[in-house]
Amino acid sequence: MKRVIFAIICLMPFVLAGISVDASVNKTRLSQTDRLEYTIRIRSNNRFDLSEPKAPEIELFSFVSTRSSSRSISTLSGLRSEREYIRTFTYIYIPLKVGSTQVPAQRIRVGNKVYSTNPISITVIKSSAPPSQGSSNALGGNAIVDPYASWQGGRMTGTTMILALPKRQTVYKGQPTIVSYYLYTDQMVRSFSLNNEQDFPGYGKSPFEQPNSLDYEVVNHQGKRFQRALIKQIVLSPNATGELRAPEISGSARIYEFGYMSQTVRSEDAWLDVLPLPEPQNIQGFTGAVGNFKLSYEISADEISLGEAVTLSLRISGRGNFNQFGNPSFPESDAQVSSPTSVDNLKAGIEGSRTLYYTIVPSEKGTYSLPALRFAWFDPALRSYREYCTKAQPIKVQSANVISYFSGLLDGGKAQTLRPMIARDMYPPYRNLMSRFWYWLLAALVLGATGVGLYFSLLRIKRQREPEAYARLMADKVLQKFLRDSKTANNTDFYRIAESNLMRYLSQKYGIANGLSTPQKMELLANMNIPAGLITETQAFIDNCERHRFSPQQASADDIGRDILLLQSIVSAYSRLGGVK
Repeated sequence: MKRVIFAIICLMPFVLAGISVDASVNKTRLSQTDRLEYTIRIRSNNRFDLSEPKAPEIELFSFVSTRSSSRSISTLSGLRSEREYIRTFTYIYIPLKVGSTQVPAQRIRVGNKVYSTNPISITVIKSSAPPSQGSSNALGGNAIVDPYASWQGGRMTGTTMILALPKRQTVYKGQPTIVSYYLYTDQMVRSFSLNNEQDFPGYGKSPFEQPNSLDYEVVNHQGKRFQRALIKQIVLSPNATGELRAPEISGSARIYEFGYMSQTVRSEDAWLDVLPLPEPQNIQGFTGAVGNFKLSYEISADEISLGEAVTLSLRISGRGNFNQFGNPSFPESDAQVSSPTSVDNLKAGIEGSRTLYYTIVPSEKGTYSLPALRFAWFDPALRSYREYCTKAQPIKVQSANVISYFSGLLDGGKAQTLRPMIARDMYPPYRNLMSRFWYWLLAALVLGATGVGLYFSLLRIKRQREPEAYARLMADKVLQKFLRDSKTANNTDFYRIAESNLMRYLSQKYGIANGLSTPQKMELLANMNIPAGLITETQAFIDNCERHRFSPQQASADDIGRDILLLQSIVSAYSRLGGVK
């Protein structure tokens, strides 16, 4: 009898740590416009490692995509805390034909044991309405499922390529043009990585647009149906004439074929035929501008006092080679005219607006005639030059007042005078104190010392009046160093440092003794005024750290990147909470 009891006690952990595997579908009867979601769920009282099972082949259906998730649930039974770990794999299919079929039983290996699911019968009926092409979002949320694509019929065979559109175009020298690179495919391309971009002589370039995901559309190309997604758009500014080859891009496409494979793809050749600009005839103010522009101007005042300035703003908007043409210049006159100040609001340096501000200071009182400002450009659409000219405008310049005598007083390195109140043959050299290096150095030291003193004074006041808030502030400061240590750790040490830093931060924030073990600390945290979901997420992260620390397989860079984001999310949630209450 004692032996039986002893055997039962020894086997109790294995009974409690039992694993269950079950399968289900979202619908057992569906139309051709619906989609089937087949889910495999594994439950266990202990942590377990499991790679994604292969998607089952279901007759009458075409596999589209898969998604997986994992979570853990904590329950309190009497005085004992129990935890359940759940892994879920969902496979998405679309029906191809009407009829009855069956999802075959699946064999799932967990550890050293194989578990089987039950087969599920499925019936596909004819839909009452034709399928909407835009209603399916199966490919990562952005793709259009094309019912005529070659991969829909079973084993995927087809073509994946990169095309530059248009493949050949004619432009003028200096005319910016956008080359768009598209991924064309009739296979299931789940992702694309851009690896290399080779340039050729004869042009300058800048990026225009590069999407973050593959956003597919269905198109026809050479009599065949393809899915097309934009990879990148590049602005090319040709600086030579003749035939120029556009950049060549290459990358790796990840294709699903009942298992993933990678295929290297390189863009097909694309060319620019660059024509020379025609010789300008009787055109003034041309500084190399090529494009389609609209111009306007504004004058700040038409009546000023001697010594004051008037500002002319010239606005150039449209699309063209903004980064390649020069600014127009005023004709010579008696006034002082500054070089223009440029304010740009441009995209990729080719479209938007540029405003030029000219400052004009007349030298004599009376009527100053502001000369016309000319700007000329070549319009490729019209294949001719165009010219814009401001109006010659009179500016009334009155006698100077007392304030105007002081204009330029702060300009260092110039002899200062208050004409005509003081008459001297010569003036001593004057240099403004604010133009000296030691002045700004002394000012910076004074301001820096004041700021540091103020900061420490506020900390001292906070420590005396609000000791708990001060302790939380210090814990948050220590946490920033811990996060930096975790981010810079190598793959081997990341999970050890991340777990240690997180528990040290929580111990300091909530006044828990450092000598306690991690489970004891988590038990104390669970009894504090902390949301249960945050406690569960923290425990799951710690469990994940322990699993990676003692796993013989080194974690990948993608795993560490996701776990760093998770650690930051957990820390941010704790930072928004108070301390011990």
